[in-house]
Amino acid sequence: MAIINVSAGNEAVLVLGDSAANANIAGSDGLTVPSMQDITINNSTGVFRFKTLDNTAESAVTTPATNQITLNVVVDDAAFFGTGAGSIDTVVDEGLFGVSKNKTRVYFNAGFNGTDATSKFVSGSGFISGLAPTVNMDSPVWVTPVTIEVDGDYTEGVVS
Repeated sequence: MAIINVSAGNEAVLVLGDSAANANIAGSDGLTVPSMQDITINNSTGVFRFKTLDNTAESAVTTPATNQITLNVVVDDAAFFGTGAGSIDTVVDEGLFGVSKNKTRVYFNAGFNGTDATSKFVSGSGFISGLAPTVNMDSPVWVTPVTIEVDGDYTEGVVS
């Protein structure tokens, strides 16, 4: 068993783009989300439970999974508000706030151990929600949660 150690600081990577090609974890066209404090990749299969009179235990049937990625980031001006530079990618131009406000579908690659060849990642698409930037005296930088409401299933991949 090989433990995935991300203590180097450049191993857990999230790349967003307006297309699957732009969200390529080894590419340069998408938005590599900076200053992540944590990231959670959630795959929660639903369960429908029912009881019948001829059985002393409940029965269960699985339902489609609810997939979601949540993270907390220190707000970076360009990543949050976009560059507005007319780049190749809408996510880079509009930032997290813009694609959330405009309900733009984003594609993502979430890397488990960096961008080197043979590194594993999960990919998919969804919508940005849950932005709630906060600042206070104990944390004098803007910090916001970010949620990607995944539309569909995850796909596993390997950086080539």
